[in-house]
Amino acid sequence: METKGQDLVMAGACLFFLLLSLGGIAAVLVTGEVTGVDSLLMLMVCGGMALLFAWLTFSAVKAAGILGRHSQAAAPAPSSVPEASATSRAAEGK
Repeated sequence: METKGQDLVMAGACLFFLLLSLGGIAAVLVTGEVTGVDSLLMLMVCGGMALLFAWLTFSAVKAAGILGRHSQAAAPAPSSVPEASATSRAAEGK
């Protein structure tokens, strides 16, 4: 499988778990049991998981090239000054 395909599969899996975490938050709020200690702990766990999977989804989508450009750290930055060729250096005697 190609890299872009792997990134999209990863984004899909992360999006699924993000929606599952948001569903847990909605379930606690809909049932009205926000005052209990157990529900507060569930809100904190689901909120943390939602933040984690939102970040992973964003990273995977960006790596796939859907959002903005994917940064390529291995590629050297283009220089604005042209490099002297080997023949011009030989002509100068260097």
